[in-house]
Amino acid sequence: MRQLHVRHPLLQDIAQCLLDLFPSNADVSEVGPEQAPSLFMSWRTSGVANHPGNVAWGVHYRFDPQLLRAGPEFTDDARRAMCNRVREMSRHLRFDYADPTATSLFVVDVAASPVAA
Repeated sequence: MRQLHVRHPLLQDIAQCLLDLFPSNADVSEVGPEQAPSLFMSWRTSGVANHPGNVAWGVHYRFDPQLLRAGPEFTDDARRAMCNRVREMSRHLRFDYADPTATSLFVVDVAASPVAA
C-alpha cells in the first residue's frame, strides 16, 4: 500500500478517497501550516529529459480552515460527502502527458460550503 504523509484526520480520509484517481507512484503529502494544512499529490512521468513525457505533475488541494476545524465533528456520512465532493472536483482535471504546453500543476480550492455535521 502507498504511504501517505498526512496527519490531519479529514485530509487522511480525503486522500484515501482520491488515490485511485492518481498514478500508483504519486506521493501524497500534507503541506502548509498546521492551522491550515493542504493536501499535495505529486508524481513524475517517465521519459527522457527535454521530452514531453518527462514531466513533474501535481495537484495542490487547499482547504478552507473553517472546514478543517469542523472536520472532527463530522458524522461518518458527512465525511463521506466531503470526500465525494473533493473527488468530484478532481474529475475535471486533465493531465495531457503528450502536450508539452500542458498545465502540470493544478490548484483546487475547497470552500467550507455546508456539510451535514
